[in-house]
Amino acid sequence: MKTYSYTVTRTRTEAVVDQFAIFLQYAGVSDASRTRTLHAVDQRWLERVAVYLVDSAGLRVLEVAVGIDWTAHSDFAAISPQISTDLPGWEQGAAPEIRALGHRFGAKASALGQTPRLWVRFTRAIRDNADLHRTLCDQSGYQYRGRVPEWRNPPVRRDNMQLPDLPEVDVSIWEA
Repeated sequence: MKTYSYTVTRTRTEAVVDQFAIFLQYAGVSDASRTRTLHAVDQRWLERVAVYLVDSAGLRVLEVAVGIDWTAHSDFAAISPQISTDLPGWEQGAAPEIRALGHRFGAKASALGQTPRLWVRFTRAIRDNADLHRTLCDQSGYQYRGRVPEWRNPPVRRDNMQLPDLPEVDVSIWEA
């Protein structure tokens, strides 16, 4: 008797980009914003992507961010360049934490009748080179040295976690 099972193996970088893609989709970010953001993640220009909601005064009240440590990613990729994305709890290539937080954020935005807002942080190497930073902001449709709204109250970090199967990826939740 033979048993066959179906496994999905992706490069580690593809799996990382997929986490951002699925998170942004579940959070309710528009297709156009997702496309440009994912291109920048895939190019390794970004180290953090966040979605947030504001109150009626335009002050931030909730934020969920996904980050990537590209140095750690390179180290992990040298050891294990491919990753199976049919791990326990993973669905459609997404870690359970990514799915859950993206879905919860999207549901909250929908309940409040808001369109999620988005901010990104370019890597330190890019931010340290003003000309390159400005060029890549223009290329990816982001405002150079743009600002996000202030918090309504001092924010409290509700959670900060690394993905167990992709420890170079972290997720944090802030609430005012």
